[in-house]
Amino acid sequence: MGDMRAWLTQNGILLCNRNPDLPALEDIGCTWGDAMGLIDAHLAFYSKAYKKRTAYLSPEAYYLIKALRPQRPMSGPARELYGVIGENPGADAAFLKSACAMESKDFRAGMDFLLLNLYVTAIASGRKLSENWSELLYCTAGEWERQAPAIAPADNARERLWELVSGVMTDRQFKSLIR
Repeated sequence: MGDMRAWLTQNGILLCNRNPDLPALEDIGCTWGDAMGLIDAHLAFYSKAYKKRTAYLSPEAYYLIKALRPQRPMSGPARELYGVIGENPGADAAFLKSACAMESKDFRAGMDFLLLNLYVTAIASGRKLSENWSELLYCTAGEWERQAPAIAPADNARERLWELVSGVMTDRQFKSLIR
């Protein structure tokens, strides 16, 4: 957990699964368990902020991205799902699906939108499914902010975020992140 926390503090973002774009858990010698430890401690923001891929953000990177990205309005399924998550912080996907009574396709699209646009995150790990996987318990970003470390706002969010992620991202990737 310490290595992942140090990585996020230094670089701001880490992907869950390997790909050619950015470093992932395995690339830096970390595991799903390390990620869940940081999520449980509210020291990582679980998202799909980079190209709809599961990405862990440091608290600082989360606040900087949030300050830079335009807030996108929620569609029907995303809005409905957001309301249920807000009323049930710490709920797992099975509960949320049942409470929303949505088709799987609509549920997935709504959840992906909320994770991509930093409306919701995982607040804790749930039931362990295997050594490398567990259920996630979700909450709104506002709930996560209440439990996460407070971060002083940067004078120039764009400049500070670039300083944070420039060791692992190209300028083009950075622009995609803050679009």
